Amino acid sequence: MTKQLNPFEIKALINGIINDNANDVRSIELLDAQNDKKTIVKILYKELYNNSNSTVLCFLLERYADKEDLTKKLCEMLKSSVISDNVKINVVNFLRGLDTDWALDTGMTDTEILDIETRNLLNNAVVNPEIQIDFLDFLSSISTNDKITLINSLGEDYTNDALANLLIPVFLSQPESEIGLEALKLLGETKSQLAFHALNTTIDTADEKIKPYIKKSLSTLKIAGIREDNSLEFYKQILSTSKPYRCCLTYPDGHGNQAVIFTRKTDEGKVKFMAVVIDDYHGVRDCFGFYDISAFECDKIIERFYKNENELEVSPQILKSVLINAENLTKGYPYEYVCWKNLLCDIEFFDIKEYLKEKLSKNELNQKDLEVIFNSDFAQKWFLDEHYSDEFEEMLEDNLQDFEKLIENHVEKVFYPEEKAIWCERLINTAFLKLAQGDTETAQALYNLYFGEKTEFFKNILRKSLYEYFVSLRYNNTSNLSTKEINDAIKNIEDMYVQSNGS
Repeated sequence: MTKQLNPFEIKALINGIINDNANDVRSIELLDAQNDKKTIVKILYKELYNNSNSTVLCFLLERYADKEDLTKKLCEMLKSSVISDNVKINVVNFLRGLDTDWALDTGMTDTEILDIETRNLLNNAVVNPEIQIDFLDFLSSISTNDKITLINSLGEDYTNDALANLLIPVFLSQPESEIGLEALKLLGETKSQLAFHALNTTIDTADEKIKPYIKKSLSTLKIAGIREDNSLEFYKQILSTSKPYRCCLTYPDGHGNQAVIFTRKTDEGKVKFMAVVIDDYHGVRDCFGFYDISAFECDKIIERFYKNENELEVSPQILKSVLINAENLTKGYPYEYVCWKNLLCDIEFFDIKEYLKEKLSKNELNQKDLEVIFNSDFAQKWFLDEHYSDEFEEMLEDNLQDFEKLIENHVEKVFYPEEKAIWCERLINTAFLKLAQGDTETAQALYNLYFGEKTEFFKNILRKSLYEYFVSLRYNNTSNLSTKEINDAIKNIEDMYVQSNGS
């Protein structure tokens, strides 16, 4: 039989559920098993008065309180003169979700309620990226005209950092769109140090078409007295109750993809979690996060995120350097990234090329360097898949049986100048990560290759790509080749390249 708790134990149990965000199913089950539901409801009402975790409290009240009594009690709270406006907003939202008839009598007009809700949204979004993203999700779901109407209405009624915090991702995620340009104009009117920082750091990499608009908004901010970038101190204050926790990423694969995770742990042991997918073609591609999870949950998510991958644990400075490098390639950030990246505002970073220039020497490339690179862990994923590019598909359609001649004929087509440039940057970024892992030999080999002749390197990428292509056909034959032809091709490549190069 389940133990029946006294009121003090029930209160402690409820507080535990609230503080753990209702993640402990066993605690809920223990509360379900209590006979004294009146005490449970009484404690929950008292917690609601104190404006605690309203989401969890509403869940528990709806679970244990009589619906008619609950509605009556909530309406009484709305009429109370001693209950704060913030609590009343929570109660209004709770009533709206109860699917019951009730008359709104808060002592406030609808406009006043909306104003308080908006101010809460703006202020809380500065601290919590999830709230910021909820607003942006809503914004993305409505028409362009409605978007412009909404952000203009905010601009008419509010200024300062809280408003800029919502407008910055609107602009940065779609800078050349109608809504992005409208957000840019409003940023100039916010009198916000955050707006000044965002525009000042964007102007160098912005498209030439919108640079005049950025300059105009910056001028408006300067006229309003915002002349110095004090945003770092602003964010340091917000982040002062947490420290970097786990920082993980992967080496770039054959498509330049990397999976990056940055986390912070608060003084209370909660974790703020940010995951980013980047590549060296487009920069930042996707991002998601969790604002308040346990360290156990964080570790489990990391374990699942890097399933079948060898993640690297790096310093916050190394990780931010990689992200800043990706940012410089990005044309229009995912707005989720703009929100979550503020978790790194107090982290310093390196210029990757300058860092390598200080740590490594420019030596002549030799055969040993190539062998070190070909046999490295990251190189096992440096190959092109079947649909990598039109040029590679054209190579696969060539019926030449002489693989070396096939490669010779196509290496300059597949690795045209722009493609070569991207792979060269991949060499530098991988050298940076190898150096961060203490593998100076491989870092130096990659650095030598960056400055050296790369034809043999690119040929080897094609050899490995052919090998991987024929191996994939062995399990899923989408070609016109027979099984014997596929197996013969694999053996031919293994005999000629795999064993000799260690690829």
